[in-house]
Amino acid sequence: MHGKDPVAGLQLGLPHKPAPPALLGLICESSLSKTLILLGLIEGQDAIVTLQKLPFMIDDGEFFRTLGLDQIHHLDTNDVYSWNVATILQDAERNPSAKVNLIYPATQTHIKKYRAQQKRVVNETPEMYENVVAPYIQTMKGTRIQWVYNILHHGVEADRVIKRNDDPVNGFVLLPDMKWDRKDMQSLYLVAIVLRDDLASIRDLTQAHLPFLRSIKNEIQETVKEKYVLEPSQLKLYFHYQPSYYHLHIHVANVAHEQLDFGKSVLLDNVVAQLEAISPKTMKDLTLSYIIGEGHQLWQNGLRDYS
Repeated sequence: MHGKDPVAGLQLGLPHKPAPPALLGLICESSLSKTLILLGLIEGQDAIVTLQKLPFMIDDGEFFRTLGLDQIHHLDTNDVYSWNVATILQDAERNPSAKVNLIYPATQTHIKKYRAQQKRVVNETPEMYENVVAPYIQTMKGTRIQWVYNILHHGVEADRVIKRNDDPVNGFVLLPDMKWDRKDMQSLYLVAIVLRDDLASIRDLTQAHLPFLRSIKNEIQETVKEKYVLEPSQLKLYFHYQPSYYHLHIHVANVAHEQLDFGKSVLLDNVVAQLEAISPKTMKDLTLSYIIGEGHQLWQNGLRDYS
């Protein structure tokens, strides 16, 4: 990390301005998502910095006058075709070039999650869930998801909350996901975190939860339509399994948003339909298929023994 006053100098939401980070190396990069994930040290503790290039911002007449270009270097020409590379005029407020996310201090669980790794398809049976997954989920609760409780109960990130429903059964908090830049509507990405703490993942859902799921779906769709003028058919509402944290939450994204979470996404409507079809069973009685990395603790804990 070179240059004047690097990543740490931007403060990135930290309560103080620490010394510049020491770069340890590259965790992962993706040309598809235009993302670079770096591992470093800040004041002796691990830190993960994610850099992601943002879409063009064209909601401004200035873009069409200048094409947003600064310098242009010509590469080649053939008949009517010309190839060039360029730098883009950028402004952190009106036309940012990248989104920078920081996890600090980062745990080994964080580092394993982001590190490039071989993927495996898992067909998780009820037996595998009870023997391997359920015990693991218990270790991932409590202080490991304190940040979730901070949002739900302590007013942290309150300025970002789009909708809050305090009903003890059907309540949730809807806010922008950290992956969304909150500017480009095509990449709109929100998350709804439920208030109740008896649901860790879709495995805990039963037919008794159908009214809860329908209620939260309708309220999310109404809220997004009112605030962002997107129709229900323009939204995808879905869960992750395995999720990144074990407190039930629903991902809400514009259908135009291209995402790289194939193999772990389960549409909310499909969960509802499944529960309606398997009554009186629960999601724990099903075999669920998903993709997981070999570095994931669940794979190490025993899922590989069933492959």
